Amino acid sequence: MQENVFNENVDYLYQVQTDLEAVEQLKQELIEYRNQEKNLKKALATEEKSVQDEINQLIRKRKIEIEKTYDEQIEANKNRTRNVRAKRDKARSRRMVERVSIETADLVEENRQLQMELKTMFKAQHVPAFCMSPLFYALFMTRRALEVLVLCITILFTYVGLPTLMYQLSVHVFFKGNENVTLLCTLTVSVTLFILGLIYVIMLNQIKLKHYDVLLEGRAYKDKMAANERQMQAIRNQISKDKDDSVYGLDKYDDKLSELEAELGQISQEKQDSMTAFENETKQLLINEVNDRRLWKVEQMKAEIEATEEHIAVLDADIQNSSLAIANNYGAILGQEFCTPAGVADLISLMEDGSANTVSEAIVAYRGAGR
Repeated sequence: MQENVFNENVDYLYQVQTDLEAVEQLKQELIEYRNQEKNLKKALATEEKSVQDEINQLIRKRKIEIEKTYDEQIEANKNRTRNVRAKRDKARSRRMVERVSIETADLVEENRQLQMELKTMFKAQHVPAFCMSPLFYALFMTRRALEVLVLCITILFTYVGLPTLMYQLSVHVFFKGNENVTLLCTLTVSVTLFILGLIYVIMLNQIKLKHYDVLLEGRAYKDKMAANERQMQAIRNQISKDKDDSVYGLDKYDDKLSELEAELGQISQEKQDSMTAFENETKQLLINEVNDRRLWKVEQMKAEIEATEEHIAVLDADIQNSSLAIANNYGAILGQEFCTPAGVADLISLMEDGSANTVSEAIVAYRGAGR
């Protein structure tokens, strides 16, 4: 049978060529179906992602809308609470001032009477009015800690600050450019200090020593008024630290704040209940709505992919069977060298141009040509 094949004419090779081309056609179809499968899977992934993105966006949007509705109510409640609390604080401050005024009224009145008596006494004894000032007592009849501080500051200003100021003015303004500027500056400062010292001595001799008994009695008045001021400050501090607001009549504000607090708790609970219901019920309804509208396309694409995979399986089987048939029918006789479309085409070409009349002659001529 093998010898008969070798003696076959070109028609035998035409049949081999046809069978080989059929296999190649199947392989080409398989490539196309695999590309189609790849594109369909890519499109399916895109569509599934699009569906999931729409679900996520819809859920997020509805969730934000629910939260916004309740958050606006909560913020409105907090604004009302702040307004009521501000009014309460204002009323408390006002009534605290009234309480301080009431509890210090006797001391205020006592200080007013002492101040009037002091003025009357100074006027009757012909003591200058400025002698009642805190500065005068700090400079000439120093006793309390604050007066000591005022005296120290005054001395520091007089013997350090003022000379420095006078020196700078003399150098840069009064005697600017004068060749004797240093001497003039020294004289200016010395004269200024001398005048201030002279004034102090005059006041000491003409006022303090002359009216010493009156000033000493005035000291008693001032000490008493200072003691009253300290007592009043103690009362203010005590009232300020008092946490009991029942004396201020703020019940209507407290009731309103309690009402707003209860309202806030109710809104917060309703928000929590709504978010729970959304997660347990509404969320799934939204998912179902999107799926009902778009999953048909996803299922259609999956069906197309499944059909394509079936075609690929059929083509794989056909190619395998056809390749085995060619190997059995032609490969064992012609060899792998001539069981390809190119090899068969070369043999056909040799027989068509008259170089060979049989298959065996064509093979010999092919090899003799050194191909």
